[in-house]
Amino acid sequence: MHSTNLDIKKKHFSEFAELICNQFEHGGSKYKLSADREGTDLICEAFPGDTGVDFVLATCMKYLLRFKNFKREKDLLKISTYMYILWLKMGFHLNKEKHDEDIFVR
Repeated sequence: MHSTNLDIKKKHFSEFAELICNQFEHGGSKYKLSADREGTDLICEAFPGDTGVDFVLATCMKYLLRFKNFKREKDLLKISTYMYILWLKMGFHLNKEKHDEDIFVR
């Protein structure tokens, strides 16, 4: 295990973001349904559960369990990508005025 101070987090964030970008671009083309829809949209509509995105949450749980057992980087990248998709599907990207961040503001 490695220590992660703020400087380390800042130094590697761009690399992590690029890896997530690669993941969602690959998945987006692999699961494309039309110009404005992909597989996650269809599956969430078919199996919405209580939240409308229960499929995404359950899939992340699968990857968390797999990461616990195998410690594979790709599982963390898939979880992170699904968190971005979930943020979009819930419409948080449409909130132009204030996001619900857990940060200390002076």
